[in-house]
Parts: sequence; structure tokens; C-alpha cells
Amino acid sequence: MSGVFSRAILGAREVGRVPLVVDIKPVSPRDGDLVRSRDPAALARMFDAAGVCALSVVTEREHFGGSLEMLREVVSSTSLPVLRKDFLNSPHDVDASLAAGAAAVLLTLSTVPDLEAPGLYRRILAMEMEPLVEVHTLEELHFALGLTPGPTIIGINNRDITRLEKDDGNVGITESLAPLVPHGVAILSESAMLTSEDVARAFAAGADGVLIGTAVLQAENPLAVIAELAETAAGG
Repeated sequence: MSGVFSRAILGAREVGRVPLVVDIKPVSPRDGDLVRSRDPAALARMFDAAGVCALSVVTEREHFGGSLEMLREVVSSTSLPVLRKDFLNSPHDVDASLAAGAAAVLLTLSTVPDLEAPGLYRRILAMEMEPLVEVHTLEELHFALGLTPGPTIIGINNRDITRLEKDDGNVGITESLAPLVPHGVAILSESAMLTSEDVARAFAAGADGVLIGTAVLQAENPLAVIAELAETAAGG
């Protein structure tokens, strides 16, 4: 299963699909209830039919209202690769991700001690899942690129997760860090993209895909937003 997530992103344009990952995040500390009364599995099927290349599920409960059960429901409802997003900090968390069906696991460097990150990274690989190594700063990017073996995909979070993404970060973070990622490593730009212009900037900076949740989940017509972003991606 390892590598499925990044391959889905990199292969999206080749088969005429959108290099867009939709983030199913029940609650945003910044924007409130996002899923509302909707069924996450039904949302996943709708996004799949809309042509997105992968999905992400936030499982952190305290601040984001997620759960492993939601991850399992989404995985069972679609053939798309699914990323588990959470503050993972132990081998048990990694194993639970595999048991729930995740194809990829978020490894957020700002929330994992430097001494522990390489071990968790290797554990994810050993479980044949793909680590999405998330960075927000230049220092974190340098650390990520020093992992062995080298990462197949880097996530650039435009907001500061240590502040629960309540900061005013924007796609400028991707614009500053993406050009420093070596060729051959996939780049996923995450968060703070609410408009087609934001998405276009991320692709212009070198992102291979974008992860968007709030803009889609808050929309009265999520499919229309996905179609608009898809048009941007096709032109980017």
C-alpha cells in the first residue's frame, strides 16, 4: 500500500482527474462545525464521484471532533486512498491507522519530538503505509529531507497546527518552501486555500496537489466548488 497516496496525486492529471485531496474534518477550531449532520461516508462517495484523487480524514477528537470509526467508515465507502490526520505520537497510533484502513499517515514534525520522529517514520513505512511528512517552517523541511529513506511526499501546511490553525497563515508558506523540495518528492499544499486564486498560487509555486477541507465543506454546493477548483487545477 505504501506510496499509493502520492501516486494518486501525481497520476491525477495523467488520467484527467483533479490533483485535489478533500479533507473530511468534522470541526475546525477556527471555523466551527464543518460536517454538521451529514454522513461522512456519503460525503466521501460524493467527493469520489466528483473526481478528487484522494481523501483525508481528521481523527483527532478533542479539537477536531474526529474518530477512528469515521476513518473506517470513509475507507469502506470508497476506493480512493485515504490519509489519516491526527497528532500521532506512538507506534500504537501507527498500527491503529493500518487497522482502520489508512493508506497514508500524517507525520506532523511540529508536534513530534525530533528524537522520536525518525522512529515513527520508519514504523509507518514498515506497516506499508505512506508517511505524509508535514512541515511549516524551513527548519522542519530540512529535517524532513534528512529522514532515511527520503520521503516520497511532503505536506506544506500553510497554517500553524501548533496554534490549531487559528493563525493567519496563507499560501505564501507554500510559495516559500515548495521551490526547496527536491525533484521527485511530491508536494501537497495544505490549508488556508479558500479561493481558486489560492489554489492557482499553490500550483504555480510547485505543488503537485492541494488539500482543501473548509472551502468545500462550508459550501452550499460542494460539488460546484470542486468543479471550480478542478478547472483551476487543469489550467495550472
